[in-house]
Amino acid sequence: MLVDLVHTRTADGVLLHGALTAPEAARGAVLAVHGAWGNFYGTPVARFLDAAPARGLAALSINGRGHDLGSLGDGERCIGFLRDRFEDAPLDLQAAAGLLAERGLPRFVAVAHSFGAHRATFWQADPKATPAAALVLLSPAPELQGAADVFVDGAVEHHIARAAAFVAAGHPERLVVLSSGAPVPMVAEAATVLSTWGPDTLADSRRHVGSLSMPVLVVSGAREPAPYRRRAEEVAAGAPDGELLVIDDDHYYRRDPDQLTAAVLDWVDRRQIFGAAPLAPSGGTERTAGR
Repeated sequence: MLVDLVHTRTADGVLLHGALTAPEAARGAVLAVHGAWGNFYGTPVARFLDAAPARGLAALSINGRGHDLGSLGDGERCIGFLRDRFEDAPLDLQAAAGLLAERGLPRFVAVAHSFGAHRATFWQADPKATPAAALVLLSPAPELQGAADVFVDGAVEHHIARAAAFVAAGHPERLVVLSSGAPVPMVAEAATVLSTWGPDTLADSRRHVGSLSMPVLVVSGAREPAPYRRRAEEVAAGAPDGELLVIDDDHYYRRDPDQLTAAVLDWVDRRQIFGAAPLAPSGGTERTAGR
């Protein structure tokens, strides 16, 4: 199987890189969306590049403008999660859908991980978005307060208040350091802090999932912290056609990588998203969580 390195530009001119794999005659596609600080070749989204073609599906894993903490060397703007604005997410995902359409793959399932789940849900809630045939949300991230003991030094509210003060003073680009000892450097522009974690943030799948008409699968890792598991349950319950799948794994699904992709693709076939005959489920505990 060949991996095609691809790129596209958003409507506002941001260059996005990614990878595309496909069988000879794909019946549909998986659009893989990474989470905060992630990228197109990281886990768990990149695993669909291998798994999807075996099921007759193409897979596009693509960087959003908020990938990693930013990058240099290609002459393009350095954005990254450091300077990301959540409101720009639809521009990235719309460009990715356009790339699939150019390759003759207009029907796709969006599979989004962690913070990427909020991006994908927000995008699909927009009536102007290219509609996905289905949406798979892998471990939607909880609010920062739910993981503050890992990611933040001091009170989250203190950092948000500092960010708000910088923005109000006309300095949205001022850097706010939430923690230098977290698993990733928790530093971002003041406007990014408000856009991502502020009191009026749109980065919350619960606010948007109720307006979606397509099937929605929410996956949760049984080994994730309680706030993550609880958020997955809430998002699944808010979708009109929602299901919750619990897998014995962590937030990045590193314990058994094949279990996640098999379970998601089994669900796609069972729901006949692309008209395929249903397949027997391969693992996990699944239950309907819709209204």
